[in-house]
Amino acid sequence: MAGEGDFILILFALAVGLGAQALIRSRFGFEWVVTAVAAWLGGLTGSEYHLAGFGGWGWDIAGLHVFPTVIGGLLLAALAEMGLRALARPAGPA
Repeated sequence: MAGEGDFILILFALAVGLGAQALIRSRFGFEWVVTAVAAWLGGLTGSEYHLAGFGGWGWDIAGLHVFPTVIGGLLLAALAEMGLRALARPAGPA
């Protein structure tokens, strides 16, 4: 992936993190950062490492495979959001 692809991936991850913060009522002020990092990692994994054969299909923009990036990024971001929600849930009766 070229420098432009890296930049697009970072913009995508930030958009996912900030979008999740705006759409879902957050419990932490930094929740968007965790979601953005998860989206970046999922997008990178989906585009570059060809997991389960999904890495090489779809549009290619500056070495970044668009469909695997979006699928991997959204999937890992959703898992991170669910994990944060589970950790933020009170343990006992309120």
